[in-house]
Amino acid sequence: MVRLVCLLAFCAAPAFADLLPEGQDRRDIPFAVVDGKPMLEVTVGGQPGQLMLDNGTPEVVMLNRDAAQLALGQEVARGNAASGQPIIVMLHDAPELQVDGQVLALPAKVVSGDFGFVEAGFGEGFMGFLGSPAVEPHPFLVDYARKRLVILREGTVALTPEDVRGEVVFSYWKGEQPTSAVQIGDRVMLVDIDTGDNGTLYLRPETQEALVASGLLTGGPDLWDLSSIRLGETEFGPITVSLVKAGGPTDFRRSGPSDFLRLGAKFLADHPTLWDFPQNRLVFLAPGAALLADPGLPD
Repeated sequence: MVRLVCLLAFCAAPAFADLLPEGQDRRDIPFAVVDGKPMLEVTVGGQPGQLMLDNGTPEVVMLNRDAAQLALGQEVARGNAASGQPIIVMLHDAPELQVDGQVLALPAKVVSGDFGFVEAGFGEGFMGFLGSPAVEPHPFLVDYARKRLVILREGTVALTPEDVRGEVVFSYWKGEQPTSAVQIGDRVMLVDIDTGDNGTLYLRPETQEALVASGLLTGGPDLWDLSSIRLGETEFGPITVSLVKAGGPTDFRRSGPSDFLRLGAKFLADHPTLWDFPQNRLVFLAPGAALLADPGLPD
């Protein structure tokens, strides 16, 4: 995830975007997977490209002005990406945006960043990020097996007990990710889920030492495995994560040097999850759940 660690110098405009057209109860939007992240086909002012689905982006869209041809912008903030790169945020008149061939209504003004450093991994057509306000109005599923973003009308989602592996209630603050609690061994810490991250564990040195000593954390130096975690009443594992020293030079969070788990795209690919913002819950789907089948087709 390339998420700004800065305080924007303007108030975000209200979001008018809705990926689900009026009168439609379900929409399946195809995506490609690049570095584990879901990439949606879009046009920005007629230019074809891709937007990363990143629920850690607090705007409907945050465009990459290195690729998108935007109206002259006004600088409104400076900060850093979660990976440390400096970012200059600019405000522009909104271009026409189409997602999979359908216009997505935008506020009159949208923000951009200079994300040229991301293009090396995502290509010259990387147009930026599709953020949480675009998906929050409805329950949705990031279905990695079929490479579909499934948007559902609230009240039309019928889940049987056999469809559900487990669920958790989450707290949510605008500009942040759905946040809950996770149990790792006998320790409890906060956890959030982020489509734009591959999975990151922030640990104080003493916590890392204890988890390694107990055998719950193995591997390194780049990737580590958590043998088991518990979300609500559901156990998952092993979980592969990058490790960041809490409060260290590569910890760009504003929350301080606390232990924290961020589950990302790899977790979501392995464990299909229905995001239900209207009900503040995440539902972990069981293999064979009806939502994981093509509409109108047998399992």
